[in-house]
Amino acid sequence: MMGRTFARRTAALASLALIGAACSSSGGGSTGPTATGGASPSITGQTITVLLPPWANVPKNILQTFTDQTGVKVDLQVTGWDAIRNKVAIAGAGNTPLADVTEFDWSWTGQFGPAGWYVPLQDKLDPAVISDLQNNGAFSIGGDQYAVCYSNDFRISAYNKKMFAAAGISEPPATFDELTTDLQQIKDMGIAENPLAIPLSATEGTATAWYLLTLAFGGQLFDADFAPAFTSADSGGYKALQFMVDAVNEGLVTPGAVSLTDSQSDNRFTSGSAAVTIVGGPDEIVTSNDPSQSKIVGQAAFMLVPGVSGPGPTFGLPEGLGIMSTSTHQEAALAFLKWWEQPETVLALQKSIGLLPCSTSAVKTLVDAGKLVGGDTINQELQLVAPLFPQGAPPWYGDFSTKAASLINAAARGDLSVQDALNQLSDEASQLQSGG
Repeated sequence: MMGRTFARRTAALASLALIGAACSSSGGGSTGPTATGGASPSITGQTITVLLPPWANVPKNILQTFTDQTGVKVDLQVTGWDAIRNKVAIAGAGNTPLADVTEFDWSWTGQFGPAGWYVPLQDKLDPAVISDLQNNGAFSIGGDQYAVCYSNDFRISAYNKKMFAAAGISEPPATFDELTTDLQQIKDMGIAENPLAIPLSATEGTATAWYLLTLAFGGQLFDADFAPAFTSADSGGYKALQFMVDAVNEGLVTPGAVSLTDSQSDNRFTSGSAAVTIVGGPDEIVTSNDPSQSKIVGQAAFMLVPGVSGPGPTFGLPEGLGIMSTSTHQEAALAFLKWWEQPETVLALQKSIGLLPCSTSAVKTLVDAGKLVGGDTINQELQLVAPLFPQGAPPWYGDFSTKAASLINAAARGDLSVQDALNQLSDEASQLQSGG
């Protein structure tokens, strides 16, 4: 989610830090991952270790419902996303136990899945449940699904209704041409000096912004063989970076954005300094309406990510739950995944800790009941979610993303032309793909 999703995917995706000792499971053995999710004599009395990041810190009373259903206790370990990623990589490489169930980010699929560190799930879950999950394909590669989606994070834009109304603009922009015109009008009228919030520092959030704009401009980062598809002037990736650079040069984005992380950039929106944040998340309006975090309470609303001739595609940053191959409680772990995906569980988690369900039907339930802030626009944006990597994220994604952020920052600073920056990034991607 916004303010936490981008920042956690920085250096951990490019290198493996040596960190503290791994967690371990407790309890008796299992008979294999064949549980139905209900109470089973083979798993009753077991304890599973679940390793999740802070935003998935499930309240004890909700976890108790799982124990009541199955007789399985949960030892919930909560630690930072980067730390989890490093722990998984170290434990996986050493074939040593870590936890029964762990966080499994979409960007890990290409590396962690084929490595054999996680149990394939495609034959162990109800097909009806799987088909109802948005973004679930991000956890599959080579015909195997290594996690089940639990957090439906994706990119969505937001605008300041009060600023737009002051500029005489009645509707949010649907295209990039409309966006540029509206922002220029807001700037010319003195409503906001730099009305667009977008990160441009050499950080993961900047790369994520470029990825989003590449899709929105009708492009893809790579072809089916991971050959770069962003160096031509008519490509979506080229147009995306040109848009970012032009926004700085025309004063639509503050020059200081070259030093702002994604969360710092978004703070320009919630502080009332910017009229549009183009790379928001599904919790954007909740944050904007929180007086302890925002100066624009009641002024913000979602808008669809702009495109070329109408709203463009967006992409998901989903997070999943995976069962590690070293788990000695795989049946109980599978029961936990099935319990989590029950409608009553995902709705309780959305209410208690704000996790947007991956279940299409659960989101519809929230929207129909008026319990999801900005629900109608969120529901529309979900229909426009496209995979960033249709063939699955490559194992070298972290190195590529780090280089992309650095080169985008250089172009925004004026140290490199758009063409030179993308040529260098293309060379880096080709080298990574060839194993260099």
